[in-house]
Amino acid sequence: MDQHTDDRLQRIEDKLDKMSDAIVALARVEEKITDLEVRRAEGHERLNRMSGKMDDIDGIVISLRERMSVMTKIMWLVGAGVISSLMTHLPEIL
Repeated sequence: MDQHTDDRLQRIEDKLDKMSDAIVALARVEEKITDLEVRRAEGHERLNRMSGKMDDIDGIVISLRERMSVMTKIMWLVGAGVISSLMTHLPEIL
């Protein structure tokens, strides 16, 4: 009877050891999940900041494009004026 009780207690201890190992493994998995969630949130915030910066840059590029368009038109007008002046006064020069 004593041997039977010892065997039974040993099996119970083995099962408790396995359960404690499983609980430790679950705790580690939960820690990893928590860490991954924090990293995901940080990545999301970083992407939002980059998106905001890209929107700012897009606004600047649009503004510069408009300025360049105006400057190009002014350059063509000045160039056309210079050429027409040269063509008008060319016979006087020669």
